Amino acid sequence: MKSIFTLLTIFCLSIAAEAQSLPAKFDVKLRSKEHVQGIAIDTAGHCFYLSFTTSLVKTDYTGNVLAKMDSIPGHLGAMSFDAAKRRLYASLECKDDEIGQGIAKNQGRAVYSREESRFYIAVIDVDRLEDGRGAMSTFEVAEAIADYKAQYGCSGIDGVTIAPQIGKKNGKPCLYVAYGIYSDISRRDNDHQILLEYRLDQVKAGKAPKPRAKYFIFTGNTSWGVQNLCYDPKTNCIFMACYAGKKPEFPNFSFFAVPVDQKPVEKILRGLEEDGEHMSLSLLQQGLLSSIKGLRGWRFGEAATGICTLGDGRFFVSSPLKLKKGYQTATVRQYRWKGGPQERPFE
Repeated sequence: MKSIFTLLTIFCLSIAAEAQSLPAKFDVKLRSKEHVQGIAIDTAGHCFYLSFTTSLVKTDYTGNVLAKMDSIPGHLGAMSFDAAKRRLYASLECKDDEIGQGIAKNQGRAVYSREESRFYIAVIDVDRLEDGRGAMSTFEVAEAIADYKAQYGCSGIDGVTIAPQIGKKNGKPCLYVAYGIYSDISRRDNDHQILLEYRLDQVKAGKAPKPRAKYFIFTGNTSWGVQNLCYDPKTNCIFMACYAGKKPEFPNFSFFAVPVDQKPVEKILRGLEEDGEHMSLSLLQQGLLSSIKGLRGWRFGEAATGICTLGDGRFFVSSPLKLKKGYQTATVRQYRWKGGPQERPFE
């Protein structure tokens, strides 16, 4: 029988080998008509998963495509990987606005009507991607569908991550889904990001669970809301990656952090005074200062098209790379978290 020391040595060597095999940078070997939307890493499978709007791609650590799911009938956005269940959770929008119209045109099909517009979480069994059959199922995000049709300013959903329940010590894993928020400089009710919280053990394909909570986070208006969410266990924060907003009264940061160990607070919110109290969360008080109390963040627009963490201070970020004749792919780069009060939070 091998000694505990020998087993620990083998384990440590395997971890070290895995760390050495992870790339500093690579380009995905793919030609797509649409740009990258999200990324997740599967260290057990030695691979990455990337969404390209209407397709899901699995690659090795050098960018070679191992599997691909095409012709998804909507906008597949950000994603989060559950290593225990080996499932991807990704946002999926089927809608009538300019994004939905562009996708319908590229796919040669009719545009969804306002009444037909729906938002889903796609649940993807990654071990069935190669055969392609039965790999993806969905459940509706009913709260976002209602807000979209109410003309609140909700453009749908995008960012998705798995994190402990906010405000609970040793909280159970929850699935967090971020709204997309339209950029509109004439409104005052669109300056908060919105997160829906679902208990992960209650998330089942085909059945629409009710969110445990709906959180509002004051950031100032952004362009299209939270594009990518990423929970990082090292900092115990949920990172929100956005396209910067355009309202002149705000600093228009593109990257924010939300501590998970804070207690949510019910209060009247700026711009939403007539709606009564909402459950609110505060931003991490790092990053660049602003003239508005509590509003801090960074300028790191690259993460809007994909970010995932290794949990040890290292992250991977996917960015669009334009090719010839209107095609695109993605460049994936490794970054290290540094936080602090500087312009960019990574190096």
